[in-house]
Amino acid sequence: MTVLSLPFPVPLSACFTNVKGRGRVPTPRYKAWQEEAEWSIKAQKPRRYDGPVSIYVRLVAPDKRHRDAGNCDKAICDILVKAGVIQDDSNRYVRKLTYEWREDGPPCQVLIQAIEQEAA
Repeated sequence: MTVLSLPFPVPLSACFTNVKGRGRVPTPRYKAWQEEAEWSIKAQKPRRYDGPVSIYVRLVAPDKRHRDAGNCDKAICDILVKAGVIQDDSNRYVRKLTYEWREDGPPCQVLIQAIEQEAA
């Protein structure tokens, strides 16, 4: 199992914006988060997973606002792919994704575990 600590993820609504002539592009906020998260992952030197995985995410909200953990999926899964921790974030590889809200701890802790290939 691999355990990674990341900065609190950017919600999906803040990841992309429409730019005339270019379509959907990453926002500066999302790019900054990706850069910080990728450096954090590299510093932790995680193993690479080439097959199916189960991902468990523990989140500590930075404030008292109501939040939707599902809005963090895009940022977390994409950075795991970009940093080379998982091969892809499609359902072929990410077979289980679970979230838990906590009162304290790292802003975002990601636990990744290989799972057995399903029998044909």
